[in-house]
Amino acid sequence: MSQNTFRASTKERTLRRADRSELTNVRRHPRRLKQEKVKTVKGVLAAFFLFPLGLITALTFCEMLSRAVIRLDFWRSEEVIFFFVGGLAWAVTYATGWRPVRSYVFGHEVSHLLVARAFGGKILDWDFSATGGYVETNKSNTWITLAPYLLPFYSMIVLLLFGLVGVFWSLHGMQRIEIGTAVLHFKPVWFFYSMLGLTWCFHATFTWKTVFIEQSDLERNGEFFSMSLIFLVNVLLLVALFIAASPSPGLGMMEVGRCWWGTAGAVWNFFLGRFW
Repeated sequence: MSQNTFRASTKERTLRRADRSELTNVRRHPRRLKQEKVKTVKGVLAAFFLFPLGLITALTFCEMLSRAVIRLDFWRSEEVIFFFVGGLAWAVTYATGWRPVRSYVFGHEVSHLLVARAFGGKILDWDFSATGGYVETNKSNTWITLAPYLLPFYSMIVLLLFGLVGVFWSLHGMQRIEIGTAVLHFKPVWFFYSMLGLTWCFHATFTWKTVFIEQSDLERNGEFFSMSLIFLVNVLLLVALFIAASPSPGLGMMEVGRCWWGTAGAVWNFFLGRFW
């Protein structure tokens, strides 16, 4: 897969050409220095804000998940069972050597495109193939460049379809289908849970593979900042899925918030005791 999956805005590329044409040491050019300064600020933000938040949120998620599994048989709920069925289906297909790279690149570029449009950018050109793709827009920012790593594109489509179909059809009711002499009972919602698990694992797999390639998307904002933001947002999405699937009000948002605050205090005391 091509490493160049997002093009700079037209204005930015014009400025780069102008920079190269000037008889100035590019390393000391004011615009270059400004870009490096912005990267430095983002690196500090990641070190003191994004990474600690991601760490605390990940520890909180692990704590809440362990409580649910041990105390409430969370792993026996329909949501979790069929989510893992979908994840297992993806693992089996991936292990057989199937690599839907073209589908990933399509979702990757459309994510750039949609977020660019959400920020008021104009799409000048875009394309995708199994070897890579690009989106050319007149606007660029952190959210646009990192959109494919923050948003599970196909999972969002599944959730959208789940919501739309649920308006017109009861997805939680047991359905009966006769196939010859066999009778099959199922709930339509099981299919959506499975597809959510499959698409989430698809997103996680290709995100993991892509961030370890030298990606211009990550370099543009600084790799540490980008990785910290990607980690934080994806953990927050997992927490949101956990809350939605929680079989008990005792594991809802309020309890997650209390656990998060307690974890933050424990992490603070740990590092305070180590370094002070």
